[in-house]
Amino acid sequence: MALWLKRQKMTLLFSKNSTLYKTLDPLSKNAKIIMISGLPGVGKSLYINQLHHISKLNGRNITVIQWDMARKAFETPEILARYPLGDGLTHKGVLLAVGLWVLDAVKEWTETHPDKHDLLLIEAPLLGNRFIELAKIAPDAALESVLKSDKFQVVVPIPSKKLRDNIEKARAKDVPDDVKVWAGAKPSVMLLLWKMVCQIATELGYEKPIDLSVQPPYDPSVYQFVYGKILKHRHFTPLLVDKVFKFELDSEDELHNLGSLKATAEAANNYADRISEKYPTDADIEARIKEWFST
Repeated sequence: MALWLKRQKMTLLFSKNSTLYKTLDPLSKNAKIIMISGLPGVGKSLYINQLHHISKLNGRNITVIQWDMARKAFETPEILARYPLGDGLTHKGVLLAVGLWVLDAVKEWTETHPDKHDLLLIEAPLLGNRFIELAKIAPDAALESVLKSDKFQVVVPIPSKKLRDNIEKARAKDVPDDVKVWAGAKPSVMLLLWKMVCQIATELGYEKPIDLSVQPPYDPSVYQFVYGKILKHRHFTPLLVDKVFKFELDSEDELHNLGSLKATAEAANNYADRISEKYPTDADIEARIKEWFST
């Protein structure tokens, strides 16, 4: 959870004696690729930013891919005409197109960055097919050999119940549900996505019954269970978090100013065309994406 105020550039927030630093520091020294995954509002952008700081201290040459920045590159007039934005949700055709792009982007990066000091940081929600391709067995054998190795590490911040409650209250205050332009998921979308997590947990055999006739309360054990199942082919580290980090920013955009890789408009249109050719109707796209969590 991150609270931002004003007028001060963000710096390293984690004490070197903290559990968070002691978890992330060795990963930043030894991994080739680190992916931060999880629900909206758990601080993925914050952890990418902090990993960037830590990795610089460890002498790494850093490249970044962030979901929000990569997705925005696919909001070209041509793509939006075919795959318009919904009420706070990206069209599923765009999700598939961005997924094709990220596989190619990661493969190209691994081929062009052989130096041991090179490090790729990825911010990937996974939920609802947002970069889920990186959790599935890659069709390219050379890429899959990298993704299944211990050089590719996935970290999932898992807030405590108290922290999640603070996150929901802060998001409700900062992002009213009726806004037309917003940073991150609206409160209603956060609840929708949490209910989706609970539905998936039930489908994947979570041991306790979950009442889906109402909005299920947040439960970190459900969260960890679902992401553990989704990431069964990857090296997965749950990062249990119960602390609010207070820092000052002129705007939330500072969490996304790390020079994230993204597609050119021409490339984005080409990837969207490939999706449109393979899945010509929204029903085809829905059928393809329905069980995105089956990895």
